Amino acid sequence: SFQTYLMEDQPPWTQKTGPFVDAISMPGMISDEEAQYYEYVGSLYQGQGEAIELGPWLGKSTRHIIRGLDRNPRFVGRQLNVFDDFVWRSSWMDRHIAADEQLPNHSDFRPLFEKYVRSIRQRLDVTQGKIVDDDGNQNLPQIGWRAAPIEIMYIDCGRTSQVNEAWYRIFSPSLIPDTSLLIMQDWRTHRERPRLAYNETHWFTAAHP
Repeated sequence: SFQTYLMEDQPPWTQKTGPFVDAISMPGMISDEEAQYYEYVGSLYQGQGEAIELGPWLGKSTRHIIRGLDRNPRFVGRQLNVFDDFVWRSSWMDRHIAADEQLPNHSDFRPLFEKYVRSIRQRLDVTQGKIVDDDGNQNLPQIGWRAAPIEIMYIDCGRTSQVNEAWYRIFSPSLIPDTSLLIMQDWRTHRERPRLAYNETHWFTAAHP
C-alpha cells in the first residue's frame, strides 16, 4: 500500500542512507530534496503506463528521474517521454547557468539539453513543441499524445491555470484512474507573499480533485 508523506519532517526521500543522495553536477533549477524525491518516486512505478516529463530545462531533473526509474525492474525496456519547447528566456534562465553558456533570448536551447543528457539519451523520447503560445514559441507545433496509458507525470511547465489546463486537456484522457501519479512542481508557491499572479497551480489542482 502507498503512504502519504506530505509535510513530514523526515519523509523517506530525505533519509541520508541509501541510493537517493548522489548529486549530479550540472546547471539546474531543482533543489537537493527535489532531486532526492525524483529518484525515490521511481521506486513506486508499477509498469502500468508511460512516464512523462513536461519541462526538463537542461535535463538535471531528467537525469534524476531516469536514475530512479532505472533502479525499478518494471521500467526495463521503457523510455521517459520528455516534452519542452526548448526556447531560451533570458530574463529568468540566464541566472541559473554560467555566462559562457547563456544563449540569446528566444534561441533554441535543445543542443544544450542534448549535451547534458548525453549519458542517458537512449532512455528518452524527446518531443519539441508547445503546450500553449508563450514567449518566443509561437512558431512551434502543438504537442500531442499518442493515447497510451500514463502512469506517472513530472510536471514543470508553468504555473498558470492556462498552461495547466492545456496539458491536462492533452494528457488527461490517458490517465489511469486510481493509479496515475501527477507530480506538480512548485505547487506551494501559492503560499508566497506577495502573491504573484502566475502562481496558480493550487487553483488548478483544487479544480481537478
